[in-house]
Amino acid sequence: MERNGLMIMVKAILAFILAALFAFGSPMTLLAVGPNTTMTFAFNRRGWVVRTQDAYLPYRNITTLGLNQPTGMVFGNHDLLYIADTGNRRIIVFDTQTEEVHNIFEFEGFQSPRGVFVTAEDWLYVADARANAVFILCALTGEHIRSHYTPTSMAFTDTLFSPNRIAVDLRGNMFIVGEGVYDGVIQLSNGGEFLGFFAANRTTRTFIQMLQDIFFTERQRNARIDRLPGTFSNVTVDNRGVIYSVSILPMGNFTGDGLKRHDMAGRDTFDDMIIWGLQHVDLCVDAGGFIYTVSPDGWIYVFTNRGEMIFYFGAGHLLDTDIAGLFRSVTALAVSSAGDIWVLDDQSNFLQSFRPTEYTRSVFEAITLFNAGLYEESAVVWEDVLRHNQMSVLAHTGMGRAQLHQGNHTQAMASFYLGGHRDYYSTAYWEVRNQWLMDNLTVVLLTVAGLFLLLSVMRHLDRKRVVAGAWGGAKAKVMNAPFLKPVFFAFSVARHPIDSYYYMKLKEKGSLGGAVFHFVLFFAAYMVFQTSRGFLVQMTEVVDMDFMVVIGGFFGLFILFILSNYLVTSIYDGEGSVADIFKLVSYGVFPLTITLFGVTALSHVITHNELFLLNFTLFFGFAYTVSVLWLGFQEIHNYGFKQTFLSLFVTACFMVIAIVVLFNLSILLNEVRGFIESIAREVYAHVTGMY
Repeated sequence: MERNGLMIMVKAILAFILAALFAFGSPMTLLAVGPNTTMTFAFNRRGWVVRTQDAYLPYRNITTLGLNQPTGMVFGNHDLLYIADTGNRRIIVFDTQTEEVHNIFEFEGFQSPRGVFVTAEDWLYVADARANAVFILCALTGEHIRSHYTPTSMAFTDTLFSPNRIAVDLRGNMFIVGEGVYDGVIQLSNGGEFLGFFAANRTTRTFIQMLQDIFFTERQRNARIDRLPGTFSNVTVDNRGVIYSVSILPMGNFTGDGLKRHDMAGRDTFDDMIIWGLQHVDLCVDAGGFIYTVSPDGWIYVFTNRGEMIFYFGAGHLLDTDIAGLFRSVTALAVSSAGDIWVLDDQSNFLQSFRPTEYTRSVFEAITLFNAGLYEESAVVWEDVLRHNQMSVLAHTGMGRAQLHQGNHTQAMASFYLGGHRDYYSTAYWEVRNQWLMDNLTVVLLTVAGLFLLLSVMRHLDRKRVVAGAWGGAKAKVMNAPFLKPVFFAFSVARHPIDSYYYMKLKEKGSLGGAVFHFVLFFAAYMVFQTSRGFLVQMTEVVDMDFMVVIGGFFGLFILFILSNYLVTSIYDGEGSVADIFKLVSYGVFPLTITLFGVTALSHVITHNELFLLNFTLFFGFAYTVSVLWLGFQEIHNYGFKQTFLSLFVTACFMVIAIVVLFNLSILLNEVRGFIESIAREVYAHVTGMY
C-alpha cells in the first residue's frame, strides 16, 4: 500500500509539472531542456574516442514555424536566420534573439528552394533544384533582384543544372552543389557565366574491388557499375573568402574528403587527417574560424581553423525519440554570433538550438588568443581548462603550443607528451637537443679527442706491448672460460656463419646452454623493444598491451617454427635435429638482438626527421639476421639453395595450417566447455529446485 501511494504521488507531481509548462510556456518555445539528452566525445592521448565534459547543452526547441520539409538555412546580419522551407516554397526569416518570425519571402519563381546564402551586402541567394535556377533577392525586403538559369557554355551542355546548395565568395562568384553532379562544385561568375568545376572528390577501391580488378576479365570489368566519388553535400564561404565543403562518402572511402578547405585552385589545404565521419550534410564557419559540421543523425562535429577536431556531440544513439535535442533527420546547421548552434530537422520540422558551456567558451577563448599571437594569455586560459579536465588532450596540446612559442621547450615537451601529440613533441625535443648540443658539444669533442690522445700515448709508450699483451691475455682468458665461451660464440656466428655452423654441427663449438642464454637474451630484447621505445615511435602504451598475446605469441611462434622445420626437413632428408635447429636459430638471431637493443636506445634521441635512420637500422639488422639463418639452415641440413628455399617455404605453410587448426580447435573447445557448463547449471537448478 505504501509503495502504491508513493507511485501515485510521483505521477501527480509529474502531471502538475507538465501542466505548468503547457500553461505558462511561450507560444514559440517549448521548454528548456535537460543536459542529459546529448553526450560529448573527444580523442584522448591514445587516439581513442572517450566521453568528455558537455560541450553544448540543448537550449531552445522551436516547433511552431509551420515548416514543411525544410532543407537549408544560414545566418545573415543581425542574427536573422534564413530557412529554406522547401515544402511550402518559401523562405522564412526567423529572429533568433526575439524568437519571432521576422519576415516570409514567397517569391513566385520558387518551386523547391533548398540552399540559401546571405552576403555581407544583404543579398539572399536561393538555390532551387526543381526550378533549375538560382534566385537572388534582397535579404531585407525579399525583393527579387535577378535570376540565373542553366549556363549556356558549351562545356556545361551535358550537365544537369539542379542547384541544391550555394555559397558566394567576396567577389560574387557562386559555388553551387548540383544534384547528380560528380565532376565537382559548379562555379559561376557573378553574372552567371560558367567558370568550370571547382574541386572534386576522389574515388577509392575497396578490397573486394581490388580483387575484381585482378581476377575479372575485361568484359566483366566493363559490365560493372561505375565507381563514383562521394557527392558534395554542401559548400560555404567564411568571412575571409575561404571556401569549405563537406561530402557524403560511401562506406570504405577514407580519402579525407569528408571535410575540406580549398585554395583558389580547389585543392584541399587540410591534411588527410580529416576523415572523421563519412556523412556530413552541412557545415558552417563562424567569425573565429571554428568549423562546424553535422551528420544526418544529429552528430555535430567542431573543428579548429587548422582542421583538428575539438570534440563532437549529439545523441545519435537515441533516434526517433520525441525529446528536445534529438533528431530524426538533420539537413542543416548554422551558428549565431553568440556561438549558439541551430540545427534543422526536415522530418520532425523543427529548429533546435544548443548553447555552449563554460568549458567550450574557455577552449574557444584559448584557441582564439593563441591564433592572435597572445601566447601567455592563451596559456593562462588553457590552465583554467585543465582545472576542469586534467586529461584534456586539447588543453595539453594547446598549452604545449603556447609554451613552444614562448621558448619553454622542456615544458612544451611534457605538455605534448601528456597530449599525445608526437609531431609537436618532436619539434620541441629538437629544440631541447639542439640547445644541449650547443652547450655541451665542446666538452664532448674535447673528451673524445682526449681519449684518442691518451690511447695514442699509451701505444707509443707501450712499445714492448707489455700492457697490450696483458690486456689481450686477460681478454682471451675471459672469452675462453668454459661457461663463457659458448656465449661469445654468437660473435663468431655473426661474423663467419658458415664455418661457425659447421663446427657447431660437429659439436666442437657452441652448446645448448649458450643457445638458451641467447634465446633468453633475444626474448629480453624483444620485450624491451615492445615496451620501452621512445615516445615518438611507441604507438601502443604498456598499459594497453595484452602481454598474454605478446609473450605467448613470441614463445608459440618460436617453438612452432622449430618443430615445423624439424618435421619438414625430416621428410626432405635434413640432417639437423631439434636441438641443432634450436641452437641454429638462437645463435643466428644474435644480430637482431643487438639491433633491437640499439634501435630502442636510439629511439629516445631522435626526432621525426631522423626516423629513416631507425627504419634503416632495423631493416639492416633484420636482413643480416635472415642471411645468417639462411646459411645456417644450408649448413645444418646439408642443403643447397633450392632445397633450403623449399624447406623454409613448406615450413611457413605448415605453420599457417597449424595456427588455423589450433584456432579452430580453441573455438571448438570453448563451445564444448560452454555446453558442459550449461548442462551443469541445468542439473544444479533441477537438483536445488530453482525451477
